[in-house]
Amino acid sequence: MNAQALLPPIPQPPHDPTSWLLNARVGWRQAELLDKQTPVYQSAALTLMPANGRSLTEHGGSFGSLTEPANVALGPDGSIYLLDNRTMELKRFDPCECRFQTVPCFGGEGRGPRQLRNPHGIGICASNLFVCDTDNHRVSVFALHGFVLRGHWAPPASAYRSLNAPNAPLTKPWEPYDLAFDGQGRVYVTDGANGCIHRFSPTGHWETCFTGFGDVTWITSDCHDRLYVVVTGDPPSVHVVNADGKHAIVASSVEDLSPLFPCLPFVVDAKGLLHLGPLCAPTEGQDCETPQPPIKRPSPQASERGVFDQSGHVVTGVTPATLQYVANGVYYSTALDSELYRCQWHRVILRGEIPTGARVVVSTYTAEALATNAQIQSLPEDAWETKQTASEMLGGEWDCLVRNGGGRYLWLRLELRGNGKVTPRIDSIEIEFPRISLRHYLPAVFGEEPVSADFTDRFLSLFDTTLRSIETEIDQQARYFDPLSTPAERDPKTGIDFLTWLGSWIGLSLDRHWPEAKRRRFLKRAGSLYDLRGTREGLWRQLLLFLEMEADQNCCPDDQPKLRCRPEPAHCAPVAELSCAWQPPPLILEHFKLRRWLFLGAGRLGDQAVLWGKRIVNRSQLDANAQVEHTQLITTQDPLRDPFHVYAYKFTVFVPASYRQSDQQRKALENLLRTERPAFTQYQLAYVEPRFRIGFQSSIGLDTVVGRYPEGVTLNQTPLGAGSVLGEPPHKQGGPALEIGRQARIGATTKLA
Repeated sequence: MNAQALLPPIPQPPHDPTSWLLNARVGWRQAELLDKQTPVYQSAALTLMPANGRSLTEHGGSFGSLTEPANVALGPDGSIYLLDNRTMELKRFDPCECRFQTVPCFGGEGRGPRQLRNPHGIGICASNLFVCDTDNHRVSVFALHGFVLRGHWAPPASAYRSLNAPNAPLTKPWEPYDLAFDGQGRVYVTDGANGCIHRFSPTGHWETCFTGFGDVTWITSDCHDRLYVVVTGDPPSVHVVNADGKHAIVASSVEDLSPLFPCLPFVVDAKGLLHLGPLCAPTEGQDCETPQPPIKRPSPQASERGVFDQSGHVVTGVTPATLQYVANGVYYSTALDSELYRCQWHRVILRGEIPTGARVVVSTYTAEALATNAQIQSLPEDAWETKQTASEMLGGEWDCLVRNGGGRYLWLRLELRGNGKVTPRIDSIEIEFPRISLRHYLPAVFGEEPVSADFTDRFLSLFDTTLRSIETEIDQQARYFDPLSTPAERDPKTGIDFLTWLGSWIGLSLDRHWPEAKRRRFLKRAGSLYDLRGTREGLWRQLLLFLEMEADQNCCPDDQPKLRCRPEPAHCAPVAELSCAWQPPPLILEHFKLRRWLFLGAGRLGDQAVLWGKRIVNRSQLDANAQVEHTQLITTQDPLRDPFHVYAYKFTVFVPASYRQSDQQRKALENLLRTERPAFTQYQLAYVEPRFRIGFQSSIGLDTVVGRYPEGVTLNQTPLGAGSVLGEPPHKQGGPALEIGRQARIGATTKLA
């Protein structure tokens, strides 16, 4: 039996209907609106458009919360960086502490290479941090990893007007204010002193500047690489230009522009305050993990926790404003093809959430021939059928039957309605076809007359839906026995989740405080670990799982090609696995390895040598070495075997010191060692700080952490052989080192700090 036979059957005629699935992953297939109807907000879900009355010219450069403020940047891993314009410091948001932490050795006021004077906008692109150092007349570029200075960008001398270049665009020293990026990695910098926008290549080469804007300040770009520039004035205005500097005409309100910008993982209110409460870790009861940017637009929590000003300081006494939405929005699908002649479409299934005060009206239209969007959207209202209203979703799902007659093509229309404070959310849409009715099991008399047959089909669909849901549950029951797919949510009635229940089959107790991904990994590896239980190898592997130090989780060789996920032809030889230079640490030190005995012909007297004798365990002898509060009264075990007993059945586990900071993580680690160690052994837990101390913390691979991101090379201060590396390949991790020869380029292959 092959693996395909173990998979659930794919629903298809003649026994089951098939379906069209519409969601953010496979696409919404949304048709473009041709009139002034309000579209729905399309991202990870279909919702109503935000209607917050915000302005694109708000102070701070957030463009009405379409993007982050100018002095805030989002890292590729979801981290949030903020530049404090007052103290010239860079800060990074710590979700565990729910506050901004100052990045050390960065910024400060001055003219030095790493110092700033009146900075404004920052941005992150291609693992580099860009800072508009306005009064120093430069854009400083830092590596996001280690904040090594990559170089300073500025227009060349040929861009300034002079006797030799009377037509040059720049007349004053440039003052970079804000920056944005396009899809090709090019950098656009606003320059209010010259009233222009500079364009740099991804490598820092100045290409051109677009003039004639006036006093430009903030700038951002949408998903079509259009630039939005704020020009000061009374009132301030927003100019929209393409990547080549030509003016474009697009919608000018925040609501209309929302679909063109990715959702922020936090809310920026009209005062410029950052509401980061949803990103903060729970105060207690759960582990702290760095959150990733959510795919939905969150609303600020009702509490005051996690509100910050433009300097990264906590703001108290502020009631976060709730999001407002437009009252109506409409969604039209493109033509959905069944490839069946006169297909009788069965039902529409919506999955998501409809809060109180919101509803969704579902309408359908079918035809045998294709029609254009203009023809569909201009249909009279009586041409649309179904017209069912969904006011709630029990269990996150709602469905209705399609009332149209037969037709190969179907068009779906959803009308989302709300009260301005809430919005319905459609996560996915499923349209089943063709209709396979239970009427086929009844006498033919029930289908002789079309009207009666339609009523019978719709009546029997009530039972058909229940039966098919049971069949689907049976077909998909295998997912309950897979550690990676079984539900981890706790049942509200029994209080048991399937993940914990599945672990109980093999006697595995999973800590509910562990992250879900860690519990799934433990359960998946439980079978292979069971044979190793009670051994050093088994305990070591469980510690690697708990500490997330497995090789497959931490190895990502930079010098290996990245492979696409594609099926390999059956007749090809197997592809060799990529080798990984990183190896997990040993973590466990068994004490018998610490025996320092003298052997005849091989021993050497010294501080590390121990003589065989009674002092090994400091036994007490009343007539010899007994001292009050010094010697121990030991009455068990054979004194002649003391040298063995000191080290036997004992081991030390070395873990990062960060696990000591959280009581929950520390207790979970201790519980793991207590339950998985051999019963006759004793363990010691050693928390390793990231440092190296000779004589105290110098066991390579166990309690010593050596290594850091290489610092830059400082001229006249860095001797060769100590802080510089010659000839390091530029593709190695950490970026280019100092290279002497034809490839030595300041700002490109040479790092100056």
